[in-house]
Order: sequence, then structure tokens, then C-alpha cells
Amino acid sequence: MVITPISWILLHEPQNDTADASLPMVTRTDDTYVTPTTKPVVNTPKPKTPTPSATPTTTPTTTPTGTPSPTPTGTGSPTDYPTTVPTEGRTTSTPSKTPTVERPTTTAEPSETPTPTTPPPPKADGQMTADELKLFNMIDDARVSNGCAPLEQDPDLTDTARSDAGDRAESGNVNSSSSSKTTAGGNNWSAQQAFDQMMAQSKSTVLNCGLKTLGVGKDSAKYCSGGVDIFGGCLLGTKQTRVAWVASFT
Repeated sequence: MVITPISWILLHEPQNDTADASLPMVTRTDDTYVTPTTKPVVNTPKPKTPTPSATPTTTPTTTPTGTPSPTPTGTGSPTDYPTTVPTEGRTTSTPSKTPTVERPTTTAEPSETPTPTTPPPPKADGQMTADELKLFNMIDDARVSNGCAPLEQDPDLTDTARSDAGDRAESGNVNSSSSSKTTAGGNNWSAQQAFDQMMAQSKSTVLNCGLKTLGVGKDSAKYCSGGVDIFGGCLLGTKQTRVAWVASFT
């Protein structure tokens, strides 16, 4: 009778210390002891309740303002994410260009090919004598100084002018002028004397720039001055040489 209350008190006393697993534990179903057991008491850990993580929220980077844009008509699937990506705070690196290595180029030097030069055609030879050519140049220089183009030589005109000069030297009709011809002459006249006479009596013909070609002829003849010519001799007179000059233009 005494044991039973004490056992009850011991069983109902709060257990602050952890039971020694090496001591036998007594189990009961009523107020009496039951067969003791040697199995250790195992503290079963309580399962930890997982703490729910914060739900991520997506904040759009752009806030639409104004009238909403019409529904896109493209065939792609719509996206819930904003189509603009903020660039603030990002550093964009520009890829550096690969340096170009200039390779030396070898340029073949062109061979010097002489350019064939076509010589100008020879100036037409008027087949004039030195005296005739001297008068020709005097007339030509005067015309060029007056703004005319240089004259051309023509052997046919030279022959014609020389034949005319022979007739004039025989007849003595040495001074005349026309629109395309001028003549001059006298006893032993030089080219300079003939030129001065032609400029004095036929300047408009000599300086006519419309005339392009010139032939000069000279001839001479003997005559009796102050006497009578008998069989080629001069009676009571002297022999003289008359020179005729003819400048014929075309």
C-alpha cells in the first residue's frame, strides 16, 4: 500500500533531465509495474516547416502613356516582358578594328615607248631664186604684221610671175597693179626697191588677207639708153639693164 503512492508520485513528477538511455525504462498500463525494457528512448526530431520565399515581382521598366498602340498584326507569339531594355548603367564596348597591314605593291614601270612624231609636211617650195625669195619674205612679213596669215608658196605661180617679168623687162612696162598682181622695176632694181614701189602703188593688194598664195618672178633685159639700138648694139647711147619684178597672188 505504501509503494503504490510513491510510484505514482515518481511517475507523475516532471522530468527536466534527459533520461539516461542506459537505464531500463518501466512501462505500465495501470498502477502496477510491468516488465521492464532495456531499449533506449530516442528523441524524434520535429520536422522543420519550410519558410516560403518571397514571391518575385516583375516591375516593367517602361510605363505606357497616352493612347495604347494597336494590337500588333505579326504572327509571332506575344510576350509578357517589356520590349525595351534600359541601357542606363551599361557600358557598351565597341570592338576595335583589326589593323590593316599595308603590303607594299610593286608597280611595274611602263616601258618608255617613243611616241611617233609625224613631221609637218615640208613647206611648199615655190622654186624661187634667192632674190625672188627675198621679195616674197618682205611681202609676207608686212602682211603678218597687218594681221594676215602667212602666205604659201606655189611653184606654178612662180613660173607665171617669172614669165610675165621677162616680157615686162623687154617692153619696159614694169609698173602696174591689179586686184591679184603687182609689178615694179627699173634699171638694176633690187628686191627692196621693188617692194617699196609695190607698197606705194598697190598696198591694198599686197595687204589683202583674202589672198593666201604668192609667187614672185624676176627677170631682166638689156636696152639702149639715149641712142639707137642697131643689131644689138647701141648707136650714140649706152646699154642699160632693166629689171622687172612681178608678185602674183591667188
